[in-house]
Amino acid sequence: MTTEEQIKAAIVVYADRIAIASPELNNATELACYKLHEFVDYIETLDPKLERHQAIVMASAILESLPALLQSDLECIAGIKAECEALRSYRQ
Repeated sequence: MTTEEQIKAAIVVYADRIAIASPELNNATELACYKLHEFVDYIETLDPKLERHQAIVMASAILESLPALLQSDLECIAGIKAECEALRSYRQ
């Protein structure tokens, strides 16, 4: 791979920005995709008649509504904040 190809491979284009990929970003993205895949599998167990693309749409709708659902569960929010703090502590 040429230097130019390596640079192009390291650039990630999002809908609202362009970013430089890093091993950490790549690993996190891979983990998120894997967990989303597992969640879609779970949704299909709730309604086995759903087609895969329909289960993905349902997962997206659930993820979209998740912040509103969490707003009423202060204990859950506190737990998420604590996990975020713990995760940040690994950077230092």
